[in-house]
Amino acid sequence: MSDAFSSLASQLAHAVEQSAAAVVQVQARRRPTAGLVFQEDLVLTPARHLDEDAIVVRRGDGHTAEGTVLGRSPATGLAVVRVPNLGVPPARPAPEPRVGHLAVAVGRTWSGGTFAWLTSVAVVGGPLRTGRASEIARVIRTAAAPHGALTGGALADGDGRVMGVITSAAIRGTTVVVPIDLATAEAVFVVSQGGARQGFIGISSTGVNLPVRQRGGRTQEYGLLVTGLVDGSPADVAGLLVGDVIVGFGGHVVQEPEQLVMRLRGDRVGKAAALTVLRGGALLDVPVTVGERPR
Repeated sequence: MSDAFSSLASQLAHAVEQSAAAVVQVQARRRPTAGLVFQEDLVLTPARHLDEDAIVVRRGDGHTAEGTVLGRSPATGLAVVRVPNLGVPPARPAPEPRVGHLAVAVGRTWSGGTFAWLTSVAVVGGPLRTGRASEIARVIRTAAAPHGALTGGALADGDGRVMGVITSAAIRGTTVVVPIDLATAEAVFVVSQGGARQGFIGISSTGVNLPVRQRGGRTQEYGLLVTGLVDGSPADVAGLLVGDVIVGFGGHVVQEPEQLVMRLRGDRVGKAAALTVLRGGALLDVPVTVGERPR
């Protein structure tokens, strides 16, 4: 019995060591969180803790480097950070687990050390609604409750391969994990659409449900109600009004604030695009020249 226990303990410690190699600490302004290196110099980390585009990333050996937020995935709630010359090997992806599989959750402590927790896969299912117009097709839920040191870290199998990215979301005491294939697919899309510069049009907005008679002939159910305008901003100069409802940008549907933020990234700065808005019951295209977000 002792030999079996020692063998299991050694295997689990090896799995933690292998998966922790791809887990870094992201030193955001609000609080440190973990991040997972999924491609060379690219890190996935929870978006809700990021306030700025410039982020400090700390490797397991204590070395720090500055990274840039490329964009955020509205569906998964994860952000992608590029860190040039990070020097951390990407995580090895694992197949989707079955309910009952043992797993190790691996994150980073406040001081940057490895934090690990043995748990089991409680649920594999979905979809999970994450916003008015967004959802994760499948999620993994672990038997362990959310823990700050694990948020953004890796859920690993017995070989140290990563099954998913751990979130801070909980459902009935279980922790929600984004499967690694879905997380990386969203991240690759963010990289293809994002960039180092964040566009700015100068509005504040909130998501609203659109009554059928106010949809202007469109089928989408949600839009962004403009609740404020910055004086002299691109939106103000373009003639946008408080009370307008944004339903599209550059020919793409917009139903949530995160979707508009994503559309304003990359090479949009300095270029003109059409904001599709509902003003009363009328559908209008308002040309706006995207500025760069003030720092």
